[in-house]
Amino acid sequence: MRGAFTMRFRPEVAEFVQEQARAGNRSVTNFVETLLLREKARYEESQRQLTVQAPDELLRHARHDLVRDADETESEHAVRADLFTALLDHARRG
Repeated sequence: MRGAFTMRFRPEVAEFVQEQARAGNRSVTNFVETLLLREKARYEESQRQLTVQAPDELLRHARHDLVRDADETESEHAVRADLFTALLDHARRG
């Protein structure tokens, strides 16, 4: 069963929504519902739990040195190394 809602928009927002719906050959309801479904999916994706698995020998070492890619800047490498360390720490905690 679908729910019914009354929505009030500022005039410029209402005009934009109507133009976008018309351009996509869709109803205003369909356009707004599609936007909300996308936002819902984005929210649900952000709430997913990350599971990290790594071999025991990788988890035993406290420090790992990542090899810097040839086209990688120092700051890009630092970000990648921090992410790698965070993922391994997460895996260690189980």
